[in-house]
Amino acid sequence: MAMHKTLTDNFLTCSICMDVFDDPCTLVCYHTFCRKCVVSYTETRPEAISAKSLLCPFCRKMTKVVNSNRPVEEWAQEVKPSFLIQGLMDSFAPCSQVTNNCNSCHDDGEATLATSWCSDCEVSLCGGCLKAYARNPAFRHHDVSDLSRDVKVKKRRKPMCKEHPDQRMQFYCKDCKKLQCQSCCLLYHRKCESIVSLESVLPEMQNTLQTVKQKLETDLATSNTRLAKKEAQCTEINENKSSLQSQVRSATHTAIDLIKKKERQLLEQIDDVTEKQIGQLKGDMKREEMARQMIRQHSELLGRALESESDVDICEMYLWSESEEAATVCVPESGMKDVSGGKACFIHDRHLMCEELNDLHLGVIDIMFEDVFDSTSTAVLYDTVDIQVEDDKKKPYAFDVAVFVVDNTDTIVVTDYGHKCVKSFYKRNKKSCQSKLGVQSAPLCIAKLNNNKMAVTILNSKEIIIVEVKPELVLQSSISTRKGYVGLTSLTPTTLAAGSVSPPCVDILDMAGIVLRTLDPVTDGEILVSDPYFLSTTRQGNILVSCCEEEAGRVLCLTPHGDVVFRYQPIQQWPCLRGITETNTGHILVIECNVNCVFQLSASGTFVREVLTSRDGFIRIVSTCLKVSTCMSPIMTV
Repeated sequence: MAMHKTLTDNFLTCSICMDVFDDPCTLVCYHTFCRKCVVSYTETRPEAISAKSLLCPFCRKMTKVVNSNRPVEEWAQEVKPSFLIQGLMDSFAPCSQVTNNCNSCHDDGEATLATSWCSDCEVSLCGGCLKAYARNPAFRHHDVSDLSRDVKVKKRRKPMCKEHPDQRMQFYCKDCKKLQCQSCCLLYHRKCESIVSLESVLPEMQNTLQTVKQKLETDLATSNTRLAKKEAQCTEINENKSSLQSQVRSATHTAIDLIKKKERQLLEQIDDVTEKQIGQLKGDMKREEMARQMIRQHSELLGRALESESDVDICEMYLWSESEEAATVCVPESGMKDVSGGKACFIHDRHLMCEELNDLHLGVIDIMFEDVFDSTSTAVLYDTVDIQVEDDKKKPYAFDVAVFVVDNTDTIVVTDYGHKCVKSFYKRNKKSCQSKLGVQSAPLCIAKLNNNKMAVTILNSKEIIIVEVKPELVLQSSISTRKGYVGLTSLTPTTLAAGSVSPPCVDILDMAGIVLRTLDPVTDGEILVSDPYFLSTTRQGNILVSCCEEEAGRVLCLTPHGDVVFRYQPIQQWPCLRGITETNTGHILVIECNVNCVFQLSASGTFVREVLTSRDGFIRIVSTCLKVSTCMSPIMTV
């Protein structure tokens, strides 16, 4: 009983009337009072009346009234108590001052301490009344709790009708899904077909709530697991970040050490050249000084001879000036003919150096995802880009598409077959931008060489152009080839795989356009490669070939040496296969142009499912590529 008294005094007592809560209500400030007490206090505060709010005596915070047109004494009827207060009231109210005495004895005018509580009848009983109570067959199976010890007593809260406060809401209308009292049933639910007692549907409601509770617990456990996994991934990513930063700093220090080594070599070379030039010049200066002294001495001798007016001296000096000895008294030539008058210089092409530093390969940051592509996931339209630009005279025909990330800017590159150009679309300062690169003939397929360079096949002119994506398009060079190629993919930094229609084959080329080998496998006398319009490279370095020949459309997977890994033949008639690519999990996406769908193959070349169809709103799907960021989404040209 001590615990009950403590809870009642500290948590179940109204601070206005200092008594146990009578119909408690909790305001927005989470302070709880009796309804009549908070209304009485509000009636004494004009500012609360004018604000149509209930005023808290503690913190002076106001609780807005929903129906302010009702009388002030009814303002608190819509305010509910907190779950905590209501739970404490339901659990410990029988032990309050009202239920400390036996209810039966109280009706007879006696005050007898109650020792038991019947939760079905919601009455307190003393020992004598309990014996008489137990002898009645109607009460024999009621739930009776002992109040002599500190026990938790269950008390059901009686739901009372708001419109008819003296009646319990003991009926449930299944049609309206509402609790009703008997009067409400007669007045408002006469046309309803299914009205049952509340007690009859309570077990079903409890079972439903139990099922929902179990599901919520399961969802909570699943969410906790996912959250723990995400937290572990965050920790792993941060650790990986530190490792990557260390690797980048190490690569940078290595490059800096090489640059400093080159610096020391150049400085030493400058010192050597300068010292050699200065040494030669100092030698010339010393010889020059000696010659000056000899000239000065002979000049003084000649002057004295002339001043002496002696015929003998003059005659001797004349004979000496005519001799060969006098001819040698002159300024000597420099012994450093190639250096005299010149200096060493340092030739520095700053522009070339900046370009080479920009192309300096310290390393590449790549993102590897595990289980990124869910084989059961559905495609969701993320964005649409209109590839028709202002100066297009007709509707563009997109043949191939690729996505680049340049300076953290997503750039979509499309080959426009009809307008003989390559287009790029990107956003800069949240504004849509575009770039257009015209070519001599219609461009076809794109092969990504690195993060900002690509190769494009030009069939009619028999060339492959190299284009830099800045994200503006800049033509860098062109490669002349002996054949006209359509499909193209990058195998290694120095080799390409190109698909030829005439003759039908896949050629392995170097970056000069020279054919290293030709892949044209034959099985059972059948030439497998036909119309290889689209190629792609797998993570294992194999070549995916999408053959779009209408009578023999197929998907091939070839090794760089021409061995067949697998081949897939669609079951539909007249298949027209187009774009092909591999996901990060090894799945293969292929476009079937005639039925306008994207289907998925496993890594071994077996059919999995259709990923996109015309039902998803696509008019004509031509090519596909994958953009990998925080997630992976297929990008198609339409």
